[in-house]
Order: sequence, then C-alpha cells, then structure tokens
Amino acid sequence: MGKDILILGAGVSGVLAAYMLGRAGHRVRVVDRQEAAAMECSFANGGQLSYSHAEPWANPAVFPKVFKWMFDDDAPLVMRFSTDPQMIRWGLQFLWNCRGSAAHRNSRALMKLGLHSKQVMQEIVAETGIEFHHGHKGILHVFSSQKCFDDAQEQVRFQAELGCEEQVLSAAECVAKEPALAQSTKKLFGGVFAPIDEMGDVHLFTQNLAQYCTETFGVEFLYHHEIMALNAENNRITHVVTNQGNLAADAFVLALGAYSPLLSKPLGIHLPIYPMKGYSITFNANDNMPALSVTDDALKIVYTRLGDKMRCAGTAEFAGYNTSLSQKRINPILRGIRTLFPQADLSETSEWACLRPSTPDGPPIVGKTSIENLFLNTGHGTLGWTQGAATADLLCSVMQEEHPRIDLTGLTLDRYA
Repeated sequence: MGKDILILGAGVSGVLAAYMLGRAGHRVRVVDRQEAAAMECSFANGGQLSYSHAEPWANPAVFPKVFKWMFDDDAPLVMRFSTDPQMIRWGLQFLWNCRGSAAHRNSRALMKLGLHSKQVMQEIVAETGIEFHHGHKGILHVFSSQKCFDDAQEQVRFQAELGCEEQVLSAAECVAKEPALAQSTKKLFGGVFAPIDEMGDVHLFTQNLAQYCTETFGVEFLYHHEIMALNAENNRITHVVTNQGNLAADAFVLALGAYSPLLSKPLGIHLPIYPMKGYSITFNANDNMPALSVTDDALKIVYTRLGDKMRCAGTAEFAGYNTSLSQKRINPILRGIRTLFPQADLSETSEWACLRPSTPDGPPIVGKTSIENLFLNTGHGTLGWTQGAATADLLCSVMQEEHPRIDLTGLTLDRYA
C-alpha cells in the first residue's frame, strides 16, 4: 500500500522525485512557493546533461586560485571574505576537499552518479516521450592554456578508469568537430569531447514531466504555498507549516535546493549546503552558433543551443541568498561570448540568476536523515539537471527500503559526520 508523500520543492529534483514515487504507487503531493514548476534554479540553466563531468569544484587546481579570485570580478568563482558563520564553515570544508585524495574520492562518487543518471534518464524519456529539445551530440570542452589542457588530460585518464571514455582532441580537431569555433579570437590548445553527454531544456522538461505526473500518476502540485517550517514530534515530521495552512503526510522529501538548510537547521539537522549564485544569458541562435554544446574551461562558461535559442551560463558567486542580477557578473559572460563566438547575435538577450545548492565536496545529498520520515534530495550544485534522474531513483529505493541500483557511499548525509 502506497504512502502519502509530500515533496518540498518543484524544481527538477523535486519533480523527478515525484515521478519516481508516483510511478511506484505512492500518493504524492509537491508543494512550492512559485506559480509553476521549475521557476527558480531549474528555470534557465546551461542546458547540459554532463554525465561525464566528475571533477568537483573543490580540487587541487582550484586551491591556489581561490585567494586570487577573491579580488577579481571576472573570476569564474568569486568567494568573498564573509562573517557569515555558515559561509566560513562551508569555505573551510571546501578548501579541505581541494586535497587530491578528497577530489579523487568525490570524483568517483560523481562519476558513478553521472553514469547512473544517464541510464535512468534514458528510461524516463522512453517511458514518457516528453519534449525538451533533447540533444545527443555530446559536449566539447575547449582549453585556452596548455597547463589547463594538460590537467584535463590527467582527469580524462582518471575517468577512463571509472568507466567513462572521452576523446582528447587537438585545436584543429576541435574546430573540425565544431566549425563555429573557427571564429574564436583566442588561441585554443585543445579539447576534450565527451560523447556520452547530452543537452536539453531543464525548464521545459520539468514542466512537461510535472504535467505527465499529474495526468498519469495523479500527483498533485500545490503552488503558491510558501513553506515556513517543519513541525516535528517524537522524531517524526507531523506537518509542514505554509502560508496556506498545515500539510500533513506519512513522509516528507526535502528538495528545496539552497533553501533546504534553512528548514532543516531548526530540527537539529545541519546540511552543509550554501548558495552559489550562477548566471545565464539567452539569445537568438544564428548559423554561426555551435551545434554542439561547448564548455569554455578557462571561463567556466557553457554554450548550448536549445531550439532556436542559445543559452550561455557560467560564473559562480557566493553572495548569500541575494538573487539579484549583478552586471559585474553578467559582463564576463558577454565578453566570453564575444571572444569565443564573436559572430553571435546579442541584439536581444534575457538574463537570469539563480542560487545553486552547493555542497563543499561536490556530490549531492540523498537519502535518510536522523528524523524517521524526513528524506533528502538536495545539494546538487551545478549538476541538478545532470544528476536529478539518478538521485530521484536512489531516493525512491531508500524510501521503499529497497536495495538501490548503485552504492550510496559518498552521497548520503552521514559522510559529513
């Protein structure tokens, strides 16, 4: 007999969890403060399903750059000095995870999750048939320094040991694979092509999947519900307090991204998640834009064609829960576009910022908590679109007390104990 499950958050992670749990026969409701699904972090991301991406932000190559980037508005990652205790604690954990041994351990966790997510996503797409500008052409990472290209080749060799095959390309081979790169005004030293990677519109996917869940499994979406608190008694959540009244259920899933720690903290559950603000620009695609999804490694900017639009996303900024657009962070993306693809048509652009729920080590947090009926599906950072299918599948297994399809080591909350 199915349980009554309340999922907190209608982003891609929450809706994928609703799909898995609804499909398994549970009564599922999803509560969100917005007017529809995928209106916050899942609204306008980079569009990459980068299953091969297993190198966490916290790695040895980043460590010496962090302090330099503190004073550089154009840096890919801006981590300002802060008196916020949560930020200080997170930052120290991040630096600790920059060690080579930690980065390799976290890469292994990300790789197994990425490979599993590709498999689960294939199953979801085959079953639902939903449209989301899904592309299967792979992702090409290009490098504008020999040192970064050399480091990338080391990562390719490491990931090959984990079952992910990628192709190392010369600069000329990069242009041959994606002719739009011929217009680049900066020198390219080479690239890495990941044929297993894909692309797609996360907003379109999430909204269409939400509709599918309602029509097929009877999932109910409760929009315009501001979540105020979780009420706990005898080590169980009894109800969620919202601006529209209390909502009770048998089990609860916390899938509120960067806002998850704000609700778990009063319960005595510390989630090492901090908001990493990311930006994106969307503009009309023309014949000079790449057909492949491309990542400019130096600037950490991604370029993805979604239908007749181009989506460029990048930069990471730690600014607390400030969601406002900063032109200082938009400008590096615009300069990056004009450098790599100078023939882009930027006459009409729309800009977006979101708060990515980032863990200090990289992998998300999925599974049980110390409270019996509270479960987690959060902390995906920049990879929620990529990893969401896998974590939803794993969450469903945990909640049904079934053996998960992959090992949960490195993905659960107890790794921080």
